Amino acid sequence: MNNFNVPIDLQQILKERDSFLLIGHKNPDGDCLSSQLALGSFLKRQGKRTCLLSPGPFDRSEIVHQEKYFHAHIPLDWKDINPLVIVLDCSTIDRIGYLADEIKGMDIAVIDHHDSGMSFGDIQFIRPEAPSVTFLIHKIIESFNTVPNPYEAELLLFGIATDTGFFRHLESGSQELFQSVAKLTECGASPKDAYTQMYGGRTLKSKQLAGRLLSRITSKLEGKLILTFETEEDLLEFGTDNRDSDVFYGQVQGIQDVEVIILIRFESKSEISVGLRSKHYADVGAVAKTFGGGGHKKAAGFTWNGSSDEITEKLLEIFKEIL
Repeated sequence: MNNFNVPIDLQQILKERDSFLLIGHKNPDGDCLSSQLALGSFLKRQGKRTCLLSPGPFDRSEIVHQEKYFHAHIPLDWKDINPLVIVLDCSTIDRIGYLADEIKGMDIAVIDHHDSGMSFGDIQFIRPEAPSVTFLIHKIIESFNTVPNPYEAELLLFGIATDTGFFRHLESGSQELFQSVAKLTECGASPKDAYTQMYGGRTLKSKQLAGRLLSRITSKLEGKLILTFETEEDLLEFGTDNRDSDVFYGQVQGIQDVEVIILIRFESKSEISVGLRSKHYADVGAVAKTFGGGGHKKAAGFTWNGSSDEITEKLLEIFKEIL
């Protein structure tokens, strides 16, 4: 059984402080935003003052409706009240972008489940074995001898579903996670609604872009590695709103013998993004870390300030040794 007990110092400061800034990472996902929203709701129920911050952008279809709940910068009236900063779902401080400069000198607590990056924060609740940060937020709520309300339960279930690919990434020994899910459904969360939010409401263009990525697939290393790419022309035609990476990865992981998937995307004239996924044994989080990125063992990524040909060559050399 994993140790998901909430640290005493975190419990204590959550009880003692009156105000909290809850910050998530750049390009937020469902787990990140749901963690902020659920923890913020819970703290408000405890009579606390909270402010949610995100550097954005909110360009994923499943979370775009949540942008209205978040500030881009710390409000002026929060500057002098000595709030506790809680950074969620971030393995390094640079993951929150420009907000790192705005919180300098403040007390910081970190709640995370990544096993890569550079440690930071005065108080840490970091459990790499946790399936999601929302799972850890559920543990925090229970440490107060209470349960999530229906709104919080929906958020927590959605975050868990997001980071586990609706549970398809889980292996044996995940009983504590499913116990948590059972409790959340008892509190009012709906797996059907979570699935609909994750995969419903997609545009025709998102499917066309996914089809284009599938058409460009090349098989490497005797079929163990799949590589595809998105061009500048794709970005101009489809934008970022129509990217649907989770569905794409899910399709490709079903190909026989595939262990690693590499998705290279044009972001700007000076930057490309690289997404990495593995099916069984390859630690793509460790690979991403060597390029200044991070993530999980089976899902990670990084940005690259160079050509796609250059990073492709480097990655193939690395995975040749791994696979």
